[in-house]
Amino acid sequence: MTARALRLALAAVFAIAAAAADADDIVQPADRDVSPPGVMPLPPGPLIREPVPPRPPDPPRWRRYFLPQTTDAATFSVKDATIRIARVTPPAAGDTCPAADGNAWPCSQSALYALRRFLHGRAIECFFPYAEGVADVTAPCRVGNTDLGLWLLTAGWARPSKLATDAYVAASNTARCERRGIWRSAAPPASCPPPGQVKS
Repeated sequence: MTARALRLALAAVFAIAAAAADADDIVQPADRDVSPPGVMPLPPGPLIREPVPPRPPDPPRWRRYFLPQTTDAATFSVKDATIRIARVTPPAAGDTCPAADGNAWPCSQSALYALRRFLHGRAIECFFPYAEGVADVTAPCRVGNTDLGLWLLTAGWARPSKLATDAYVAASNTARCERRGIWRSAAPPASCPPPGQVKS
């Protein structure tokens, strides 16, 4: 093959490759119907390559974290995310509560220290689906078989949120009546039973 013929052949190959690149998403139909028996043949014309659908999110499951950093009585920092215990509202950082003598005591810091003492290096598990790019999660959490949200309310170190279950609200009411945690200097509600009696 002469040099001129070689150049022409290469030019033809490059032209075909460029045309194929421009039609990258077009799949040309077969020259003849090759559909198996009982299968509807493909429609005439070019076929459009559909984009691959995104991967569905993982189903919710318990995710375990070792030695998470506690930032308040119901919030943990783990890896690149912040996890808040669902259905409870802890005292905000720096909050104080009134004491019986009229002064204030650092109930927010006390609630955080109480949680850290309870955890005592144990792993925390929280139930939620993984979502890429989501850095702020609210989820139910537990230590062993202990529901952390329920523990906080029972100990009086948090308030039930608007989404709290009846069991959560009942635990908080009992803590208020028995003046636990943040309620230790607050007058109990009038609905509380007299001291020493168990409310039925």
